[in-house]
Amino acid sequence: MEIKAEKYSVIYDPDTATVTCKGSLLLNGAKEYEPLLQLFNMAAEQQQPNSLTIDLRELKFLNSSGINMMTKFVINVGDIKALDLELVVIGSKKIAWQDKLLKNLRRLMPTIKVKLE
Repeated sequence: MEIKAEKYSVIYDPDTATVTCKGSLLLNGAKEYEPLLQLFNMAAEQQQPNSLTIDLRELKFLNSSGINMMTKFVINVGDIKALDLELVVIGSKKIAWQDKLLKNLRRLMPTIKVKLE
């Protein structure tokens, strides 16, 4: 499943258990991010009891509404006790906001695995 627009793409590949985000996610508010949140949640449900990787390395920009969406997703995964899922998030050391976001996500979900490349 994928969601593509002119400036971004979010692609879920069930075979590799990876959601890859590319481009610039600068949508307006939670309502516009809702389809992306649904994609993330669906990917998490399909991958249990294994692991799901979120690859942000090619995501150049993410606005505050996008950060809220990512936070909501991590909280959802952490709150659903029936969801037996290892969550791995890969970011880029070259993109400053990613390090900060991943540290904050780790605070929300201590079991999250964070990789900065």
